[in-house]
Amino acid sequence: MYKFIIVDDEALIRRGMLKKIRSSDIGRELEFAGEADNGEDGLALIRSANPDIVLTDMRMPEMDGRSFLQALQQDYPDKKVIVVSGYSDFEYMKEAISAKAVGYLLKPFSREEIQETLSKAVRLIEAERSAMQKMEISEHEKEEISYGADLQTMCGLILGNHRKDKAPVFRSNKMRALAGNKCCVLLTLYASDKLEAGPEFLDDGLYVPHSQNDRMGFILLTSSGKEVELEASARRTAERIVESMPLHTIVGVSRVKSSWSQLEEAFGETVAALNGRPAGEVGAPVAVYQEANIPSSDEASWDKMDELLFFLESGNARRVAEWTDKLFAYFRSVPSLSLAAVKDTCRILIHEVRNVLHRYLSINGNQTSASFETLLAASFDLESIREYLIRVLPDIADMLNERSVYSSEHVVDNIKTYVEQNPDKVLTLEKISSLFFLNPSYCSFLFKEKTGINFIDYVNQVRIGKAKLLLQTTDDKVYKIAKALGYDNTKYFFRVFKKVAGLTPEEYRQQASQKDKQA
Repeated sequence: MYKFIIVDDEALIRRGMLKKIRSSDIGRELEFAGEADNGEDGLALIRSANPDIVLTDMRMPEMDGRSFLQALQQDYPDKKVIVVSGYSDFEYMKEAISAKAVGYLLKPFSREEIQETLSKAVRLIEAERSAMQKMEISEHEKEEISYGADLQTMCGLILGNHRKDKAPVFRSNKMRALAGNKCCVLLTLYASDKLEAGPEFLDDGLYVPHSQNDRMGFILLTSSGKEVELEASARRTAERIVESMPLHTIVGVSRVKSSWSQLEEAFGETVAALNGRPAGEVGAPVAVYQEANIPSSDEASWDKMDELLFFLESGNARRVAEWTDKLFAYFRSVPSLSLAAVKDTCRILIHEVRNVLHRYLSINGNQTSASFETLLAASFDLESIREYLIRVLPDIADMLNERSVYSSEHVVDNIKTYVEQNPDKVLTLEKISSLFFLNPSYCSFLFKEKTGINFIDYVNQVRIGKAKLLLQTTDDKVYKIAKALGYDNTKYFFRVFKKVAGLTPEEYRQQASQKDKQA
């Protein structure tokens, strides 16, 4: 509904005008907001009632219509003015035009005339409000689009995807205001499930969603104050996130940075802090970067890795899934084990899997390694890593099952195949018996019966055969060759080599070199 007022010095005219308006069709869309008998009171009424439409006479005491129109044009240019006059005076008409009046009515006017003029005023009001609303929406949309693009730019800065030689350009008002504070701390959030949005309580920071990982997000806290205060604020914010977020969330906190150009470095610190947490669910959910606390890259020592790889080679998908679960049960059983150590152990596992794929299927496993590295970079919990391996490794076992690596009807032949393919592994009789589901005593008897030599002698025979080849074809140091073939004790390797080959490793290499020259 639109409000109108009447300004006229004659009460009888005001009442008649009001009656005509109320009896017209347009009158149902209008609300009468008051009347005044001169321009001064008319201005006061406009200030208090804020009408949309002003109907005014031209000849009035104290402030006449001309002065009144000038005041309206200056102070209330948005009001729709209808000039009503009893004189067909060209000067009044010019004043009305100058004041951008909607219409000029000569007394006496009919109900149809005033309805038509008021309808015109209403149409103008609606058109202007619609245009204003569209303009406001357009500006809002423009700001939202600019802000969304700025968030992507910010994510690129954090992840190191932004060009180093090109300064970032921010277009939204919100980001420009924030950019004035270069001193900052980065918080990396990692949730148990999809992060729909950042924390609701965040008033003094910027939430940046990860562009590719919906379980990760970032919070940038900025300040123009002291670094110590910003550090304390970052810790408080991280603790509130953990307490208030609906998902199980952990937070890595960087050191204070003096420039947004250091955000990639800050991200690396948050990742290091998260990787330094205990691998199990125990431990503080807030990890603050400290150089001294970053774990070494030593892998976790799990002595059953060979069993897992054996079942992979043999194509036993069920056993592979079972031993993968055992691996993660081991991870959870060591309270001090860091996530970084878990990741390094899993990298070694994938490296071995890649070698198996290349050995039996001539498949380059680089793609598997690359996809796993991508997963590790974006995962900070055991379960997501386990889910990947429990999905991928049994599938690889199914592929290898078609090749039937250990498909001989004679178990001794399968044992020999395993030894020949894995000379660098631990090859004790107890372990081999366990892999092939044999009693150790029976395994020893069976192997000697079928091959004519003891199992350990056969292992040394295979290893020394491969050592000879390496001595002939490489310049590797003897101790490196020994280690590559499963001999941790170099002196023991020397004794075994001489017993099998009749020469020391150096003598054998020298003799082989002389034969090559003669040839």
